[in-house]
Amino acid sequence: MSDVYRLNDLDISAKSLPEFTPPPRFGETKFESYKPQDPSQADALQKTQSFLNASPDVQGGRFPWQKKTVLGKGLYLDGGFGVGKTHLLASAYSAYEGSKVYMSFSELVHAIGVLGKEKAQLELGNNRLYCIDEFELDDPGNTLIVKTFLNYVFEQGGFVLTTSNTPPAAQGQGRFNASDFKREIQSIAERFETLKLEGPDYRKREKVAELLSTGDLEHLERTEPASTKVDAHWSELFTLLQSNHPIRYAHLLKQMDALYLRNAEPISNQNDAIRFVHFIDKLYDLKIGFRLSGDIALDDLFDDSYKNSAYAKKHYRCLSRISELLEER
Repeated sequence: MSDVYRLNDLDISAKSLPEFTPPPRFGETKFESYKPQDPSQADALQKTQSFLNASPDVQGGRFPWQKKTVLGKGLYLDGGFGVGKTHLLASAYSAYEGSKVYMSFSELVHAIGVLGKEKAQLELGNNRLYCIDEFELDDPGNTLIVKTFLNYVFEQGGFVLTTSNTPPAAQGQGRFNASDFKREIQSIAERFETLKLEGPDYRKREKVAELLSTGDLEHLERTEPASTKVDAHWSELFTLLQSNHPIRYAHLLKQMDALYLRNAEPISNQNDAIRFVHFIDKLYDLKIGFRLSGDIALDDLFDDSYKNSAYAKKHYRCLSRISELLEER
């Protein structure tokens, strides 16, 4: 017997920090299941595996009175959506046997904000391996927060493996006045070896999925086996997303097995578009069932001006993931 709830029936207030482990979709991901579709992907597989066995750099100490400095390393997986960056990230976490954390970039920023700089360094800054998904410097405050934390991690000999849709030196471009923070961005970028992953979206779709009719959505809501279902109108969802920090979205989604979202419309502004992208990313990671109805094509969900903006790769990744979710049974 399935229970059907409304969004307002759920508690969105996050009670604690995330567990900092891979989400359900990637919880059992291994290097062995990664199937390269491009030479750059094969190279990234080999170098990511080698990265886990590397030794920190030791600087200084040529003379007895000089202190030796042990510095960690960074590996930066840069590429479009569907090329396997997150697969490699989660595989590295699974394969590594030392102290480790797995988090999204937004979870890292939020954790530092909640804990404060010193407590974050004390509680999070002394692991050996950091797997950080979707690295994005999208405002000056985040840039400075992350720079300070990563400097500490590297100085403790930590290794940082991260994924992004944006090359390190191009971080912040089109999102804030990155030229004013060029030195900070460069100081982060120079800590990483960058690997560019090329190739097609592994989902291999020539077109995105079609949205459901209202009748089809209601039929699936009645007949699909998910135990905890949530029925929501498009406008309800955006009211919720607008009034809560994105870090809370995962807490909301963990309370459901499937979301039935009605009457999709084109998203009217960029801030809402980014919130929705983040919401879908979390829904995808958590393997929540998803059904979406509407009278528009999925390609028209984002305005063309947004799809060609600095966030374009995020939008296309979102459409690709929604297509996969709509076709999952």
